[in-house]
Amino acid sequence: MNRRLTRNRMGWASGQLSPLNQLFIGYAARFCRDASSPALDLGTAYGAVALSALEAGCHVIANDLDDAHLAVLLSQLDDASRPRLSIRPGRFPREIAFPWASLGAVHASNVFHFLTGNQLDFGFRELARWLRPGAKLFVQAATPFQQPFAAFLPEYSRRLRAGVKWPGWITKLSAFSSHRQLSQMPRSIHLLDDGILSAAARRAGFEVERAWLYRRPGLPASLHLDGRESAALIARRPYTLSDA
Repeated sequence: MNRRLTRNRMGWASGQLSPLNQLFIGYAARFCRDASSPALDLGTAYGAVALSALEAGCHVIANDLDDAHLAVLLSQLDDASRPRLSIRPGRFPREIAFPWASLGAVHASNVFHFLTGNQLDFGFRELARWLRPGAKLFVQAATPFQQPFAAFLPEYSRRLRAGVKWPGWITKLSAFSSHRQLSQMPRSIHLLDDGILSAAARRAGFEVERAWLYRRPGLPASLHLDGRESAALIARRPYTLSDA
């Protein structure tokens, strides 16, 4: 099955890897092969990306809100992968923590658009602390450029012109959307784009390597709008970042 509904109204988990997912796996396969430098997969859901990273020989820490999602991931492990996976349940960014400079890479696919602006700023700062110097962060998030949010686009453009820091925050999604899949989405959502993600990463001290908009493979046709449905970010934790 390519898509599977999550248990907590956080959208759908896809079994089809996106270009951003694949870039993370390729990077982690080079730099996260040792237990002292694991890759963190935030919001792993049923574990499609974590399992692929394990198959590539990585050490992986899988995080999710829902213990049942993590149980599904654990049930899929083979004997070779089991020693290289650890699980860390909890809500990012307030309920989990890692030692300074202990992670070799971080992957967060379809997690950040469930966070408020304050949570995003705090989360980026925490990730900059947790990553090793020179290590990379890989982010994928929903943008306003999806069919269910089309009615929000004029307001989003107005907020951008006004210089609003978080123009994509929607407190009550039903005020802008009557899409048939609305019941599978949270009440509030934070739609992001490449510019907003880049600005947040830089505020936390990251060096942005690349940020772009695209349509990820496997996205349901009912969400298609103009090819900019997902935002992706790759950022590097600089060597000069201090433990502030």
